[in-house]
Amino acid sequence: MAVLRVGAVAGIPIVHELCDGIRLERLDVVDWAGTSEVSEPVVIRHELGDATTTRLRRMLDVPPWCTFHLDAAGEPAALFYGVFGEVDRLLTTVTPGTRYRVRYAAAPSDPVVALQSELTAFSFAIAARGAGLIAHACAFITATGHGVLCPGISGTGKTTLARLLRDADPAVELLTDDRAIVTLDDRGVRVWGSPWPGAGKVAGVRSAPLTTLVFIRHGQRVEQRVVTPAEAFRRIVNTLSMPLWEPARCGRPLEVIDGIVSRARLIELAFPPTTDAARWVVTEADDRFAVSAA
Repeated sequence: MAVLRVGAVAGIPIVHELCDGIRLERLDVVDWAGTSEVSEPVVIRHELGDATTTRLRRMLDVPPWCTFHLDAAGEPAALFYGVFGEVDRLLTTVTPGTRYRVRYAAAPSDPVVALQSELTAFSFAIAARGAGLIAHACAFITATGHGVLCPGISGTGKTTLARLLRDADPAVELLTDDRAIVTLDDRGVRVWGSPWPGAGKVAGVRSAPLTTLVFIRHGQRVEQRVVTPAEAFRRIVNTLSMPLWEPARCGRPLEVIDGIVSRARLIELAFPPTTDAARWVVTEADDRFAVSAA
């Protein structure tokens, strides 16, 4: 058995156990030094075996990529389809929060892209631990140490903003242009980078207290408006890796969202794709009133 270890993500290491000659290709990720390790690892075992779902309950289709299921114990599973010529493979829960298994219906002829199984297992694990959630978002840390989360579905401008910020303000520390980790504990809400970037290949390893939640959109000129907690709650749910197919498991994730919208400053910013506009975004996100949310 070969072992591939990924640096800790938000304090949680990821370990791939590769059996039966299966190899992983990490083409869609970047070099990742990782954060400090503070929790036990998420272990993902890859092996040949039964990839059928006859004993699972089908919950949610995400065509053409995968289908989510629940097992008899109510734990999540995901069947990934061979969209790019790969074999079908089934990710199941062995020990909630710590151990997961990927079974391949046939021996892959080429290395398998790690992103799907790695990202999905981590999302299952972090939710099972009650530690936090993965957000489809751009995130950065301002020069004053404020963590800013800009959630949004594809096409809202997350990668564009990250690229503009890279040129506009060297004091800004970019965390991610696509997937951020948001955690909640007794100290409050924190935002982290991740090894799963978007086209901008931004993967920062630091974290900061989340002080500002910014919903971004394309605009002909710069505009700002305050967002209510109710609106923020409704909009951010669509960008988080919540187990929406199993309402009984949404209690802690909903607490995380409540922590975000009740503690952070909530605004919407529209802006054109210019460096001057990006500087304005940082100024607005780093508003002095955001200090009270830290």
